[in-house]
Amino acid sequence: MVDVVESFNCANCGAPLKIKKGETVIVCDYCGSTNSLKANKTFVIKHSWMPNKLSREEALKRAREWMRSSMLMPPGIENSEITKAELIYIPLWVFETENKTRYSGSSLRSGEKKVSGIEEKKLFWKVLGRRQSAFPVREYKVPLTTKVPFSIEEAMDGQMLNGELDEEEAKSVARQEIAAHMKTLLEETVDRFDSCETETSFGESEFLHVPVWFLEFNYRGKPYKLLIEGTNGEVLKGEIPPSDFLGGEMKLIMGIAAALILFVACGFLALMFLR
Repeated sequence: MVDVVESFNCANCGAPLKIKKGETVIVCDYCGSTNSLKANKTFVIKHSWMPNKLSREEALKRAREWMRSSMLMPPGIENSEITKAELIYIPLWVFETENKTRYSGSSLRSGEKKVSGIEEKKLFWKVLGRRQSAFPVREYKVPLTTKVPFSIEEAMDGQMLNGELDEEEAKSVARQEIAAHMKTLLEETVDRFDSCETETSFGESEFLHVPVWFLEFNYRGKPYKLLIEGTNGEVLKGEIPPSDFLGGEMKLIMGIAAALILFVACGFLALMFLR
């Protein structure tokens, strides 16, 4: 059972907020304002969203197209039963950042050589507003051209997830992820690090909801998941069932190869015997 706290009111309209356990960024069901819960007080924050443009029928059609899109798909997958199609608005924190990484270490590619320097990069960084989710936030390219101010009246077509990370916690996550990202970039030239420290400065930040269709389908009795972006129909993530066809084909090839080897070996032995 989900714990619900009802003792906080919207900072904009005063209506009671129903807050599930762990949530810190809550959309008011009455006026649509987005509240950040800090020190047992609520504050209204800037909130945008991308309206969904994909109907349920269009999402199902896009799923069928994906099932037919590759030779890697197992046979008959396009006939799979789609058992679930749910529109969910996923919360993201988006940040404009400037980053400076100071590093030192060694390059070992043509003899050991000491290297050091400063790497600077501007990054638009996304942090998922939930603690646990299958959403591929790193791979997701946010179509910001469709972003508009949030409207509770228009967002009733799907489930709106509140945030579980406030802005400061999301920035902390961003710092850690950006530091790891900058180090990964430097690994192209640095083989062994003595030090690698990244300073991140934040510019504009925003809380954003994006529409995603969560689908499930059954293939040969097993469930698989498919995520489709709601503004443009892009498949964000799809689980491809293993193909028995490829396994059978490989066994056939190995069988033919074994037969050929046996045939050549028998021929060689026959020639040796005739001599």
